[in-house]
Amino acid sequence: MSDLIPYQISEDESVDLSLIGDTIWITQKGMATLFDCSTDNIALHLKNIFKDDELDQKAAIEEYSVTALDGKNYNTKHYNLDAIIAVGYRVNSKKATQFRKWATQVLHTYIQDGYVVNEALLRDDPAKLNQLAAKIRELRADEKNVFAQVRECFKISASDYEPSSQEVRTFYALLQDKFHHAVTKMTSSKLIMDRANYKEDNMGLVSFKDLWPSKQEAQTGKNYLTENELYRMYLLSEQFLLFAESSALMGKNLTMKDLHEQLDKLLDLNGYPVFNGYTDYIKDHAMRHVETEYNRFRDIKKLQMLGVDVDLVEYELGAYKSYQEEIDAITTQQLNKHYRRLAAS
Repeated sequence: MSDLIPYQISEDESVDLSLIGDTIWITQKGMATLFDCSTDNIALHLKNIFKDDELDQKAAIEEYSVTALDGKNYNTKHYNLDAIIAVGYRVNSKKATQFRKWATQVLHTYIQDGYVVNEALLRDDPAKLNQLAAKIRELRADEKNVFAQVRECFKISASDYEPSSQEVRTFYALLQDKFHHAVTKMTSSKLIMDRANYKEDNMGLVSFKDLWPSKQEAQTGKNYLTENELYRMYLLSEQFLLFAESSALMGKNLTMKDLHEQLDKLLDLNGYPVFNGYTDYIKDHAMRHVETEYNRFRDIKKLQMLGVDVDLVEYELGAYKSYQEEIDAITTQQLNKHYRRLAAS
């Protein structure tokens, strides 16, 4: 549901703040611990804050699921950062003052920039520093970051780089397939043909934004790459970028063809197969394949929304054709809303 930000009240006491969306949330009970007062006192302050229109009650409160001591999940009211700070200004305690300072200095930075670094702690704890470095490597290995680095490489180093030209657009498509082929021995279209399968979790996709892949995401070969494959692509792109930056610093006048040839050498040096070009054109075939698989994947999601326990073998045999009208009547918006509600519960 969320990322937890531990807030250290004292050496022996802390409280977890839930980071959801672009702010943090906490229950009345958590707020009482935070400010060293009773929940009744917190409730009274919140009542007055909303009564005075200091905050919009609808925006400041959301219900999220929490696990109780009995192991069951219950929907409980949570209050956002604005409400926490507003209560903090009304509570007369050292802990409230301490939190207000921390919130101003740290939380807004964390939310706006995406990170806060405790430099003193990292200098004194090599293990934590290594953990941070590993996390950064993981984030940098994300597919869109990999290709962003490569694009930046060409902007910096290629003397004949023109981003709006057809040559550059065609070259990027080939470049991506060179990376795909290096780590999978398949081009983008072949990845789709090999891995797009409605029977697999999320249709075989690894990278997508929402609860499940969109049709557009399913039509993109790089979204099927595994974490390991993406990381290896990152390592290759880092080496490639270092070469380009070094060449630029030495004043070398490189063309896109020069950089292209250097990439081939780099792949060969690292023991990866070099993609020499397309021997057949299967993109149209791949698009037809993914269209069929995606329609099946979405129909099964709709059947499950209708409460049907789907057996994939029976689905293949057409056992659920009687539900087709009900399936067709469910819009994508309704489907997404249904599964978002399930995910939140």
